[in-house]
Amino acid sequence: MRILFFGAGPIGSVYAHLLHHAGVDVTVLARGDRHDWLKQKGLVLKNELTGQEYSSRVKLVNELKADDEYDLVVVCIRKNKLLPVFEILAASPGVENILFMGNNALGFDEYVKHLPVEKVLFGFPGAGGGIREQVVHYADRKKPTGKRRAITIGELDGRIKERTLAVKSLFESAGVPVDLTPDVDGWLKYHVARISPLVGALYKHDSHSYQAAKDKETLRALVRAAKEGGRVLRALGFKKRQPFQYNLFYWLPEFMSMMALKGLLESKFAEVAFGMHARAARDEMEDLAREFQELTAKTSIDTPNIDLLRNFVI
Repeated sequence: MRILFFGAGPIGSVYAHLLHHAGVDVTVLARGDRHDWLKQKGLVLKNELTGQEYSSRVKLVNELKADDEYDLVVVCIRKNKLLPVFEILAASPGVENILFMGNNALGFDEYVKHLPVEKVLFGFPGAGGGIREQVVHYADRKKPTGKRRAITIGELDGRIKERTLAVKSLFESAGVPVDLTPDVDGWLKYHVARISPLVGALYKHDSHSYQAAKDKETLRALVRAAKEGGRVLRALGFKKRQPFQYNLFYWLPEFMSMMALKGLLESKFAEVAFGMHARAARDEMEDLAREFQELTAKTSIDTPNIDLLRNFVI
């Protein structure tokens, strides 16, 4: 398979590097200073959980041409920056499949308005991080197992197709686990229901996860916000809480959920994957908060804790 990563930020860089070293035919599309630096140095990454540094000399382009052919384009661009990407992809008939990886609370109408519905599928990365001086600093492991966090992938119609399995096999060949979901729209909505209040807690503490972990008032608000978000989504017809761990906010006593969140925020993963991204993507986080507010407005659910934490985002 010929793969193009559209975007050379942390996510595109990490997975392009892993697939390249697994022998996959990988190209990265980057622009501006990022393209110039990569052309000179290649991909340079540091795993913040292990301290190891890596580099890759992947194929590099600064545009997707109308006559280019790729079996899969993996789009790693923030949702609020996608409109020009839609236009480029729509003018590229040689692109067979398009995997959008990123946050999304409002569904896929805008995507299929611009692109053939049969080409697109959606997902979310397991890795996270940021870029400092063109070096990608990332985290992608679970504790205590040390296994990589899985990518989640799903089709619009919920079916598992031949191409779904091919994409799954592609990432697994590079040692990246893949979870397939029959309801990727619901999965992404529940993810925003969790991450948007969490980002509010981080912004309250200048994006320092360890400081947020010490704030019991904020931890309590986070647990209650998660429950409120779940009630909003269930009222909208999304009955299955995703991923399964989301149910723990409902099943566990509040103090136990607070302790679990405290442990998460005190982790190196949170410092890198949450804190660095929150600093770099304030515009995206503001949009996500507004998107979930739009969903809430369609229900009669009271969301005082979501509202409280959203004030630190918007």
